[in-house]
Amino acid sequence: MFAEPGITIFGHVVTSFQLLITGALLLCAAAILMGYRRDMQATLRQSAVTDRLAEDLSRIASALERIANQPAGFSIREAARRSAERMGTPADAGSQAEPASEEAHRVAYSIFGR
Repeated sequence: MFAEPGITIFGHVVTSFQLLITGALLLCAAAILMGYRRDMQATLRQSAVTDRLAEDLSRIASALERIANQPAGFSIREAARRSAERMGTPADAGSQAEPASEEAHRVAYSIFGR
């Protein structure tokens, strides 16, 4: 049997040694570029703004974890109870009362509770 000396690409025969050398050169070029990019890193210094942002994100994350760890039914009942308390109606009378006015449907502008 006749074995071909390499792969034919666009009419040119490319040997496995040529492919190996080309791959090694590409890896070297990638390593040089990655080393160059490492010198161009930006660092974030500690400041009052970043501290406040970290605190707010921490509070949001802990609230989401608390919500995720609760059963869904309990969360819904608790939210309905708090909503009923804010509107001034008993929690049990919520299903028998008439629909709330538009005033009761206000949404806070901030998720941070300010």
